[in-house]
Amino acid sequence: MPVTDAVVYLHGSGSTAFGPITSTVNAFTGSIATTVLTVSAVATGQLAVGQQIIGAGIAANTFIVSLGTGAGLTGTYNLSGSAQTVSSESMTATPNTPGDLYCAAGSQYSNLELDFGAPSTGAAYPYLPQFPSLTEKGYTFPPEVVGQGGVQFGVHIIVNGPANLLTSVNFEVVTSSATAALFNASGNPIAARNLSLAQLQVAGAHYFIPVQGSSVLEFLRCYFAITGSNPTIGTITVWYGPITGGEQ
Repeated sequence: MPVTDAVVYLHGSGSTAFGPITSTVNAFTGSIATTVLTVSAVATGQLAVGQQIIGAGIAANTFIVSLGTGAGLTGTYNLSGSAQTVSSESMTATPNTPGDLYCAAGSQYSNLELDFGAPSTGAAYPYLPQFPSLTEKGYTFPPEVVGQGGVQFGVHIIVNGPANLLTSVNFEVVTSSATAALFNASGNPIAARNLSLAQLQVAGAHYFIPVQGSSVLEFLRCYFAITGSNPTIGTITVWYGPITGGEQ
């Protein structure tokens, strides 16, 4: 995943558009019998294939190699290595789970929005006339460059922690402000892509939504419209930037 000044985040990062990426410790209570990990409670994060299990008395290089009854939270997980016995205790799974949760409480907007314009015509600092303010909110930094016509730019979605329960999510790219949406009730969508549960269960999957720069008025953010049940796990990182190669 690229992390440069050219990458501006909509979801999955800290309080600013440039990161850092959210990182959640996978902390849980579990026990091991032979090569099966049984998780009785998860405090933070989620479990996934490929993570290393760390705790008192756990053999080195113990990894989750496949799911049992667990799918990120409580349940069983199959481990690598020789048989071992570890009583119920606090454990962690590394690496941490990156990105932010989404749709856990229903459909939602991205945590961050991007602002491409000045607050009003005639402002002293630079602004792009093709991105009129419409006085949605103030802006105190120079505008970002959106590329030649925007055709090579768009919204990138990285699946960090696989989701569960939901049927699908329609990822809508909208051009409205979180603080004062001046458009229609759905946030003025300018592009969208529907991703199924199967697609959102592939850790590391990289999806792309092309965005025409001429469609962006001033603000850019995402709306995650869920169908099905709210997931109890699942994290994503979403950013706006150029095509990098390898996107689906």
